[in-house]
Amino acid sequence: MEEPFPTLVSCKPLTSEYSHLQEIKLSSSNFTVGRGLDNLLQIPLLSISREHCKLRKDENNWIIEDYSMFGIIINKKRVGKGNMEKLKHGDIIAMDTTHTFVYKFLCEDEEVMPTPSKRMKLDPNSNNTDFIEDMKEKFEQSQNNEIKHLEEKINNTNQIKNTNILLKEQMQVHMVRKMNLLNTMFATKIENLTGEKDEKERQRVLLVKERDAQLETLKQDMEGKINELKEQIKKHSEMETDLFEENESLKMKLAEERAEFLLELNRESSVKQDVIDKLQAKMKEKEKMRLKEKSEFMEILKKKTLELRLEKDKELQELKEQRELMEKDLTTELNNIKKNLKEQVEIAEKQKQEAQLQLNEQIEALKKLENEDKAKMDKLKHEREEMEKKLRESQMDAEKNIKELKARVTEREVELAALAAERIQKQAEQSSEVIHSLQEQLEKVRKELKSVENEKKLLQEGAAVSESMGECSKSLGAIGDIMESELQCTICAELFICATTLNCSHSFCKYCINMWKKKKKDCPICRTPITSECKSLVLDSFIEKMVESLTPEMKQKRQDMLDARKEVESKAVIQGNARTSRRYDSYDEEEEYSDIEYIDEEEVEDDCEIYDLGIDDDVHWELTDEFDSDSGSDGTGWIGGGRVAGREGAYYGGYGRCYRCGARGHWAPGCPLA
Repeated sequence: MEEPFPTLVSCKPLTSEYSHLQEIKLSSSNFTVGRGLDNLLQIPLLSISREHCKLRKDENNWIIEDYSMFGIIINKKRVGKGNMEKLKHGDIIAMDTTHTFVYKFLCEDEEVMPTPSKRMKLDPNSNNTDFIEDMKEKFEQSQNNEIKHLEEKINNTNQIKNTNILLKEQMQVHMVRKMNLLNTMFATKIENLTGEKDEKERQRVLLVKERDAQLETLKQDMEGKINELKEQIKKHSEMETDLFEENESLKMKLAEERAEFLLELNRESSVKQDVIDKLQAKMKEKEKMRLKEKSEFMEILKKKTLELRLEKDKELQELKEQRELMEKDLTTELNNIKKNLKEQVEIAEKQKQEAQLQLNEQIEALKKLENEDKAKMDKLKHEREEMEKKLRESQMDAEKNIKELKARVTEREVELAALAAERIQKQAEQSSEVIHSLQEQLEKVRKELKSVENEKKLLQEGAAVSESMGECSKSLGAIGDIMESELQCTICAELFICATTLNCSHSFCKYCINMWKKKKKDCPICRTPITSECKSLVLDSFIEKMVESLTPEMKQKRQDMLDARKEVESKAVIQGNARTSRRYDSYDEEEEYSDIEYIDEEEVEDDCEIYDLGIDDDVHWELTDEFDSDSGSDGTGWIGGGRVAGREGAYYGGYGRCYRCGARGHWAPGCPLA
């Protein structure tokens, strides 16, 4: 037969972390308890020492040895480290100072813990007084056992009530957790709705209704269970109250029975054996009843504990299923997101390849256009260098002729001065009328000199124009090839008027881009922020030349556009821009042509005023012939120094030169050589 071992039962419910320590079966005659891993019973708590205590069997007794730091308390008495204490059935053992682990020592081994029936055997040699005292003691013990039994019933009822309260709280927590989980799950579904706005709203309403229905069902189910637990708690509270009342009445009844028993015991000592037998039978019956009620309460407690465990297992299973469902939904959603991302990446890659292909084509076209422009610009530069070379040669010839003319004028002035001095000496005595006539003749000489100078300038300008016409006619063909079809402003969809190029290399009409900048400060084509503007004279020249080669109707349309644009633009702004541009352009051109010398008419007049005394007609005609011969010899000299009016209707801002012929008075679009 298997040797029975005692049991340690916790006097109060433990937390879920220590639920397995609620009841401890001593499985060895040397049973060690502590926090260390080498103990038979491990209690993971800091107030428990690594080697806390040992429960060992010594013959027919169980002894506890204390090894703890703070000591073990048995029946409210501290044992002390290194001490030992003999254990009896029903002893209360507190393992730690916080009274977290408080156990009741239960030992049903009759050899170790003899039952009361064995202790109640009477000694036949004992006297009557001892017998009476013994009977009193046994009767008192019987009453105490009955009171103890009733107190155990009260404690069991209280424990069941506490268990129901704990179960109710767990049910409430479980209900709140499930409601939060349902809200979270449906909120996630609502956020992940796809489709049109009306469809999404309809699906959202359906999901909200489904969520409310499930919440209502869950709430009703949980409230039913909670109400059932409340009824059980109420029932056990009433039972506990009844037991308290029964306990009080039992105490009073037992006191009366004790008095009657003592009275009867003193009166009928002769029949003591019968009384003892009756008392033993009564005690056995009460013990049997106590054990039966105890077993019933233990069954109820086990049943409640099992229900609580099953409920927790069910809750854990539901949580596990919900977690698996959420993981499945999240996995599906993640796969859909990955699929969408993959499709978007493929589309983006395809678009990137197409954009790269278009970019390569545009780059090739730009390179081709750039090479063509470079070749044409090289050709234009070469022609310009030739024209500048011829211009320098013409300037050198003009300077040479001017120096010769100055020398002749100086010689003629000396001769005139000498002649005038002689005439002054000869005609000093003549009348004032002769002096007046000489002054008139001198004035005529001055006018003749001015006319000679004007004729000379006109001849020089004509020679420059005739010489440049041959050179410009060669470049007209090359410039005609540069014109492209993309000479329209993307804002007004018309040919450029005063073309302006931005820092991003896109060109627009000056008026259009100014109007655009009032709304936005970035390029209308590429959206690059506008940081600088540059007037494109080359584009204006190309457009003017293109218009000249079109039909008269198109020319008239272009002229109407120019007139309309001039009316729209602010006259004050145009004049201000013209003055600013004229000041800087004139300054640059004066530096460029600073080496060219001119004969000023006022200088000639100043030189001749010294001899304002009288010159006869012979001298006048000699001067005229001399200047005429000089002008004729200078007819093919310096070119490009005068002002030449442009074609009728062509715009000229009042500053700068024509880059075709080099003359002032017009720009390249209105050049008469074009």
